[in-house]
Amino acid sequence: MGRITERLIRQRAEHNEGLVSTLEEVALHQQNIEKIELLGQLCPKLKILYLQNNLIGKIQNLHKLKELEYLNLAVNNVTKLQNLQRCESLKKLDLTINFVSKAGLLTVESLRANLHLEELYLLGNPCTDWHGYRQYVVAKLPQLKKLDGQAIKPSERIAAQQVLPELEAALVVELRAEGVDVEAAGAVEDDSLYDETGAAVAEVPETGYVDEKGELVRPWCAATRILEHREQEAANRDAEEKRREGTAKPSLDSGPPRPQRHEAFPEIADTDRIYQKNEGKWEFSLEEAPDGRSLVLEVAVGRFLDTSLIQTDLQPTFVRLLIKGKLLQLLLPCEVRPDAAKAQRNMTTGQLVITMPKEDPLKPVVDVAKLRPKVPGTSGTASGYPASSGPSSRESGAASAGASGGRGVRLPGGAMGTTKGAGNGAGDFTIKEVRRAAVTAVMGGEEDGDDPPDL
Repeated sequence: MGRITERLIRQRAEHNEGLVSTLEEVALHQQNIEKIELLGQLCPKLKILYLQNNLIGKIQNLHKLKELEYLNLAVNNVTKLQNLQRCESLKKLDLTINFVSKAGLLTVESLRANLHLEELYLLGNPCTDWHGYRQYVVAKLPQLKKLDGQAIKPSERIAAQQVLPELEAALVVELRAEGVDVEAAGAVEDDSLYDETGAAVAEVPETGYVDEKGELVRPWCAATRILEHREQEAANRDAEEKRREGTAKPSLDSGPPRPQRHEAFPEIADTDRIYQKNEGKWEFSLEEAPDGRSLVLEVAVGRFLDTSLIQTDLQPTFVRLLIKGKLLQLLLPCEVRPDAAKAQRNMTTGQLVITMPKEDPLKPVVDVAKLRPKVPGTSGTASGYPASSGPSSRESGAASAGASGGRGVRLPGGAMGTTKGAGNGAGDFTIKEVRRAAVTAVMGGEEDGDDPPDL
């Protein structure tokens, strides 16, 4: 059941900037409306009102529309003309294809109060089948200029006035013969369809019957229109629910569901296992610094991303970043010192760089599977970061390798730092570690003799 609400009227008042108090024209057609309401209170300045193709069974609640000039109620369930006496400015009334019966012609005289009424349309109503319909209406409403789109000539009006007494008598006789209470013309309204408020009741009795072919046949009446509209609404709801269910179920082509945004870091219990996560699909690299004393994480967060949208959580064995509510969670290949770590952003590219000193700087990284070099297939050693001074050959080699390139990075507190890029001298990290382990084993072990061992 559709209803006239303030929200609906505002949506239809876009041409008036959503203002309803000064609205002069509104179209509320095809909304399954069953009752006219709120228009008199919200839109007192209405001049044109379109309510065609709804389920309205009673003309009501329009007495406050003093400036209403055109009312379109075509294709509704109206059975009689009433409650328009106070619409003094009404000029055109369209009731095409309604259910104004022959008994409903008795209510046509109520439109005499509408002195400015010039056009009336009753085509498609049962009353038009009566032989004296046009003459009766023309005689009852002398202010009319057009009836059903045809102009009323003076000669036609004079002839209708002359036969009006006979038409009135014939109409009363026919209605009484059909068992209609002429004194109460409102009895022609189907009270089983509309309650005292004018809205259709929840349960509408079935009007059809099953023919010989097993098909449901319904007569064309107000009850049939309501039943068919409600059946169509139920079918539309079922189709919409099925569509939503189909959309909610992931298909093979839809891919994984999109993760929800986080306001804060998800809590991790002591017994929970840490998994690698990249909900935002950020491009990143996790490498060992050239001096071997720290790990370097670079994340391409974008140049125009505000730093306030980035949160960090560094633990000894893992690091978490919350970027625009999307979680990036990485396991570290070795333990680090969170208290000595620092985060920087590149002023040019916006690149986020997190430097995490190792807990044991001299211990090489063994779990190299957790490293992610910038260029796949190359070493897990970060390029472009200053090496710490030291006596080891590894540190000095890394420092000599970083001799070219440079970029500005804003340090915390507004200071500027410069990082150098590594040259081509950096070898494969894994090969280095294997060679160093082999040399250590040889240097630290006992010298082998020329004699073979004893059996």
